Amino acid sequence: MEIYWILVLFCLHVDADITLSTENSSERSEIQASEQMEDLKEQADAKQVSSDQQLKDKDTELLLKMVKEMKEQISKMEMQIQARETQMQSHDKSIRELVDQVNFLKRTWTGSCLPFTNSTDIYTIKLPGMGSVDVPCNSSVSGSGWTVIQRRVRGNVDFNRTWNEYKHGFGDLRENLFLGLEKIHLMTLLQPHELYIQLQHANGSSSYARYDDFKIGSEAEAYKLKSLGKYSGTAEDSLAFHEDMKFSTFDRDNHDCAQYFGGGWWFDNCAESNLNGIYYPNGTSSKRDGIFWGAWQKHNYTISLTFTQMMIRPKVM
Repeated sequence: MEIYWILVLFCLHVDADITLSTENSSERSEIQASEQMEDLKEQADAKQVSSDQQLKDKDTELLLKMVKEMKEQISKMEMQIQARETQMQSHDKSIRELVDQVNFLKRTWTGSCLPFTNSTDIYTIKLPGMGSVDVPCNSSVSGSGWTVIQRRVRGNVDFNRTWNEYKHGFGDLRENLFLGLEKIHLMTLLQPHELYIQLQHANGSSSYARYDDFKIGSEAEAYKLKSLGKYSGTAEDSLAFHEDMKFSTFDRDNHDCAQYFGGGWWFDNCAESNLNGIYYPNGTSSKRDGIFWGAWQKHNYTISLTFTQMMIRPKVM
């Protein structure tokens, strides 16, 4: 009986050891599995960190590349701007040099009677491409500095002249004269000019017409009356009718009028005025070939003026 209980107790002890051993083994397995999970998690975290770092490195590299490209583009644009500024400065310098040259020419080439103030006499002026030219200056009418370009006093000079004569000028600088289309063109080419016209009847009555922007073209333009500007005066306006018209003479008649009207003028089929017509000492013309200013004469073309004077001077800006 004792042996029986001893065997029972032995079996129970063995079974307990086995159970304890099994439990210990299971616990170790769980610990090992847990440790493996922790290792795997750490490895995964490490890989995630590595991946994130790689992405950050790539983003940083991309950003650095973009910044570099932008800097290069900005540098190129700055160089272009600098080149443009240099070019503009060069242009500005060229313009300033041209302005200086023009001002120098204006100072050295005295192309008008303005410097000869308070004097009515013959003076020498200088015109570009022509050099020194003698002209009659007038300071006794409406201020000083006027250059006389046409004058009719009496009939001792024929004004029914050729194109070439009107181009170069003719007459006496102190009396009847036409200064010359080429000279008038060069004078009005450089700067704006005023035009002042004196008119007188045989009965002694007088009047005037004034224009603030007188200019004629070159010979290639047939000395066209290019501009008159604004009219003022007492004679009424009989020249605007002829604006934009080419000059005509009997041997170069642009409007088939010069041969009939007896002198060169800016005819326009045909004339509202003509200060270069035939001179009639008694102030009367039997036909429309005398010296006339239609509006002042109430368009009575039997009246022929006995004194005219056309003068120009640079316009005061």
